[in-house]
Amino acid sequence: MAIHNVLKTIYINNDHDEFLRYEIVGDENDDVSYAMAFVEVKVEHEGFSFSVWSKLDNITLDHLSPKRTGFQTEVRTAPYPGKTISSAIDECKKHRARWSR
Repeated sequence: MAIHNVLKTIYINNDHDEFLRYEIVGDENDDVSYAMAFVEVKVEHEGFSFSVWSKLDNITLDHLSPKRTGFQTEVRTAPYPGKTISSAIDECKKHRARWSR
């Protein structure tokens, strides 16, 4: 069994105040694993209107650190940023810039 923790929750909007919620998830050692994106959905039922968060996407962060197996297959001019809270936030910002309804 694996335990995952939400290390940080951020909200990123566009110029029209449409927010997406991002949860950066880590393992039991608090190492960053991946991020999840949620979109606000407005629901109307029996005359009541309310908002819920619906999961939109999983954002993988594996490309932020080098592969740990096999032989070196590439030469990089800059080091990998690594899986950190700040690099995960940068990936969330990139996701938000690409996403629209």
